[in-house]
Amino acid sequence: MMSNPPLWLRLSTLPLIPVPYFLIAWYDDLLSGMGPVFYVVLAVAIALSLGAGILHRDWLASLRLTVALLALSTVLVFLGTLAQVELGVWDAVERYFRSFFVWVPLDVLRSVLAPGSKQAWPGEFIFPGGFLLLGLLIENLVAAHTVRYKVRARGRSLGLGLALLGASVLMFVLTVAVPRISMVIQQDVVLMLGIWALPMVLATAAMYALFGSRKAGIVLIHLGLILLLTGEFVTGLEADEGQMQIPERGASNFTYDIREVELALIEPLENGNERHVVIAQWMLEAAVLSGEPIEKPGLPMPIRVEGFMPNSDLRAERFIGMDVTRVDWEAFEIDRSSGTSGATEVDVPSAYIAMPTQAGGFERVLVSAHHVVPPAEIEIGGVPWRVELRFKRTYLPYTIQLHDFRNDTFTGTGVAMNYSSDLRLIEPGGAAREAFIKMNRPLRYDGKAFFQSGFFQHPLNRNTGTILQVAQNPGALMPYLACVVVTVGLCVQFGGSLRRYGRRTAAQGIG
Repeated sequence: MMSNPPLWLRLSTLPLIPVPYFLIAWYDDLLSGMGPVFYVVLAVAIALSLGAGILHRDWLASLRLTVALLALSTVLVFLGTLAQVELGVWDAVERYFRSFFVWVPLDVLRSVLAPGSKQAWPGEFIFPGGFLLLGLLIENLVAAHTVRYKVRARGRSLGLGLALLGASVLMFVLTVAVPRISMVIQQDVVLMLGIWALPMVLATAAMYALFGSRKAGIVLIHLGLILLLTGEFVTGLEADEGQMQIPERGASNFTYDIREVELALIEPLENGNERHVVIAQWMLEAAVLSGEPIEKPGLPMPIRVEGFMPNSDLRAERFIGMDVTRVDWEAFEIDRSSGTSGATEVDVPSAYIAMPTQAGGFERVLVSAHHVVPPAEIEIGGVPWRVELRFKRTYLPYTIQLHDFRNDTFTGTGVAMNYSSDLRLIEPGGAAREAFIKMNRPLRYDGKAFFQSGFFQHPLNRNTGTILQVAQNPGALMPYLACVVVTVGLCVQFGGSLRRYGRRTAAQGIG
């Protein structure tokens, strides 16, 4: 390693430091189509970033940089909290905290600086996003270790410390990465702490061997903080959340995302199955702005979108015939929900599309995520198609059946005390397993957690069913592990300081 690298090398490598956080921030928008190749590119970017960080480690390890990053993070939390009033929780998280940078409208500050003003403030300014600040904080911690915390061990002590550290890391990786182990320990905190006790003891012994008793605790604390910050990157990349609705005595094999919709054209097949051709929400919104029809492989016809409403309500224009359940609906746009009330506050989009008629013209047809609006029907080339706007679906290789749902309330009130469901999970091979879930007691399978979220009742036939919140997060255990590591580090550091203080006072005859 160069002791004093030339200025041109330092300047040319400086832009490499934030590259991994740029890739992570733009994964969902631009890079998710790369698949596994993305992680190869990310690994190369991380290696280059760490190499550049070594050349700039004196600057990266600066305490002033630490204070500046923490101050910027505090301001970002403040701005994001203000913005969620207008954007909602989910959009604010994505725009402010899971981004490389964010354009902040000046109007966000109006409620604080001029609370009585009704006039919107024009203009915006750029601010570093959450992923950039988190990444630089991680590099700051790593650089501080390389500068201020030197490995003191030599010879056999060094080999022993590295062996203990390697064994500890391997044990932690097995408990987090192996689905069967991680699913079990997530259901029992006591069991989690018991399983982690041995690798934690090994990690503590490794820190003592490598850094000595005075710095072992500090190193553990910093490692825990790095683990906590890294967990947010894993969550931002891999976490997925959706819902599943199952009517009583019914079944489902897909989850849906209440934050995004898709337009589905459904063709029945001769074997009884169906073929679904879907159009993403961003394509619908882009088609409204451009005025151009949507064309893609598999579509039986170009789709012209005449209007899209991110959140909508309905009013009945007229009843069709004598059947009161058949209504000609009209949709109108309403304000977006804030997202602060969970599953009870959801944007329900609607759209108007142009459908060809038998006479050769086009008819303006409403498609909506509201359950009361039936799918549109059209016949193309003698084949009947259904057209529906629905929440974005993710199909699963297994099916979950609902045998019974119970809504227990407090005596004499309508306030829910507990929701519970008797489920039957049909695995891909045909094997079945029974499961009982209730609030705070989920079903864990295939790396997913199925939480009892609530229930629904169909507005027309009044049939009831269960609503499951389905979460998949490979980084779910990382915050717990980080807290354990930090707690042990604090105990080691302050325990060691207290022990040394006791020895000094005893030597001086005090106490």
